[in-house]
Amino acid sequence: MTGSAMIIAVLAAMLVLGNARAQTTPAAAAPAPAVSAAAVEKAVQLVQQDAFAAVREKYPQINPNDVVAFHRQYAPDLLAEWERRCREEATSAKAYFLLLADNFAAIDALRKDDPEEYERQIRQQQTESQVRSLSRQIQALAVEEDAGDDPHRLQTRQRLKLELKHLLEKNFDESQQRQMIEINRLEAEMRNLRRLADERAANRRLILGQRFYILTGDMWPEEDQHDQPHD
Repeated sequence: MTGSAMIIAVLAAMLVLGNARAQTTPAAAAPAPAVSAAAVEKAVQLVQQDAFAAVREKYPQINPNDVVAFHRQYAPDLLAEWERRCREEATSAKAYFLLLADNFAAIDALRKDDPEEYERQIRQQQTESQVRSLSRQIQALAVEEDAGDDPHRLQTRQRLKLELKHLLEKNFDESQQRQMIEINRLEAEMRNLRRLADERAANRRLILGQRFYILTGDMWPEEDQHDQPHD
C-alpha cells in the first residue's frame, strides 16, 4: 500500500467514525444557550485558521487553500468531513486537516516527477470518493427500508448497488491492468539484468585481465607460467 493509499484509508476510517458518532450522539438533556450565527461562524474560522497554520508549519511550500481546492474537486466527502469537524468537533479538526495536507503533498509531489502516476492517483481519489458516497447512500436507504416498504426506495437502492458494483469492477480491472504493466516492466528489467550477467560471465577472462594489468602493469599470467629473470 502506497503512502497516499494509507492516508486515504485513515481519512476514510475517520470519516466513517465521524458519521457514526454524529448519528448516535444522544440529544442534550436541556437546550443549549442560543448562539448567534455570527459567533458560530467566527469560531469555525478560528478553528480553520489554526489548521491552516499547522499545515504551513509542516509544509512551508504548500498553500493550505490548495489542499482545500484539491479535495473539493477530487474528494469532496473528505473535505466535507473536515468542515463538519470544524463546526462540531473542533479538537480533531486540525489533525484531520493535516492528514488532508499529507495526502495532497504525497500526490502533488508526483506532478513533475511522474505525471502518469499523478493522473492515476487523481483518478483513484475520485473513484474512492464516489465509492464512499454510494456506500453511504445505500446504507442510508437500508435504514429507511426498515421503517417500511417503499417500492421507489427499493428501486433506488438496487440502482445504487449496481452502480457501486460496476464502479468497483472498473476500479479492480484498472488496478489489475496496472499491476500487469508493472510485472511486465520488472520481467523486462530482469531479462536485461540476466543478459548483462551472461555477457559479463562470457568476458570473465578479459575483465580479470584488464583489472590485473591496472594493478600490476603485467599481463594476466597463466597457471604454469613463472616469473623468469630478465637477461
